[in-house]
Amino acid sequence: MPSRRHVLAGGGFALAGLAGGARFLDGPISVSSVSEIEWPMARYDPAGTGYNPDGRGPKDGVEVAWQRDTDWSMHGLTAPILVGETLYAVGQQSLVAFDRDTGEIRFTRDGQYWSTPARATASAYRSDTLAVSGREGLLGLSADGGYEVFGRSVGAERWYSHGRETQRWSSSSPQEPSPVAADGAVYAIVPDTDRVVAVDGSSGRVQWERTVGDERSSGSNRPAVRDGTVFVSSRPGDVVAFDAETGDTRWSSRPEPHTESPLRYRNFGPPTATDAGLVVPDREGVTLLDPADGSVLWEYTHDGNGTDGSAAVADGTVFVTDGAESLHAIDLESGEREWTADYRPDMDPIVADGVVYLGYQISELVAIDAETGDRRWTYEGATYFTQPIVDDGTLYVLTDEGLLALEEAS
Repeated sequence: MPSRRHVLAGGGFALAGLAGGARFLDGPISVSSVSEIEWPMARYDPAGTGYNPDGRGPKDGVEVAWQRDTDWSMHGLTAPILVGETLYAVGQQSLVAFDRDTGEIRFTRDGQYWSTPARATASAYRSDTLAVSGREGLLGLSADGGYEVFGRSVGAERWYSHGRETQRWSSSSPQEPSPVAADGAVYAIVPDTDRVVAVDGSSGRVQWERTVGDERSSGSNRPAVRDGTVFVSSRPGDVVAFDAETGDTRWSSRPEPHTESPLRYRNFGPPTATDAGLVVPDREGVTLLDPADGSVLWEYTHDGNGTDGSAAVADGTVFVTDGAESLHAIDLESGEREWTADYRPDMDPIVADGVVYLGYQISELVAIDAETGDRRWTYEGATYFTQPIVDDGTLYVLTDEGLLALEEAS
């Protein structure tokens, strides 16, 4: 395996306006033969924990391993994913596949894709499917990019399942709730709706579709899937549990606002499913719901302004930003505060090997000790960062210029 150190892959590639669809450096790639999947969807797993128990990232300092600059700004809110030896990222008008060791671009697929993709097994194909939300709804793309024949891509788009073409401006930043893949199915929020849909990962065939909340709802979040149940939260105030196979509603909950809250509802963020319960952040705190019936097990109030972001859960601790001044570490069982650390932006933490990583859109990338809350390092080498992902000692993050890999400083 080539060294990741001191490799700088620069310039000369545009994510938007490319003719010819899928392109390759060395021909099609195969991911079906790779057994180890390192970070296959947004927030790592179907449960949405943001925690890779086998992953490692830079702990005490960072330096650039490689950087792939692009002519067109990535300019979105979507995190990359890692499948085998390939990193996939979504820009304003393309899906791009990068070599994880060098950053070389393996192929591109033009299209208005608006979420982080999710790797789904596809029994009908020799390679996996990448499920992604886009301008026209939910789509399934070939993980090996298909082929280019006489300047046209063939086989890159496997299925179009559900949704309608939106009226959104065509250059909008990618930021739709990301699909979730589990047990051969894909669960997703239909773009611009409050409907959750389950489709087959191979064919895109709709298995079931349900509405979340009621006429007051103004948006639903990325689903969390665990133990045969799909959990979806909406804004404002609804959390619903569906049977993953049939779509039957198991329970629906609308917790009361926090005691001191001036609001009449909870502005819920995406849920995280754990063995202790369903962790659901909102504007002013975090709630743990019983996964069996949706009853409240505990509530934690931080009095912040958490209008975005999600909670990561690792080794019995919940990590959440309050959008005002702090990152909070909360005991999963009791709901008691473990520590707080200075961190103002409202973002999506990820955790690996005892370190919490946070990337902010217009600021900095930071690493915080998961046990103490002490800041381990800060990286300010770009003006824009998405949520990062980590694997075997390397951190990958999209910036305003392209894709960046950071490793432990020597």
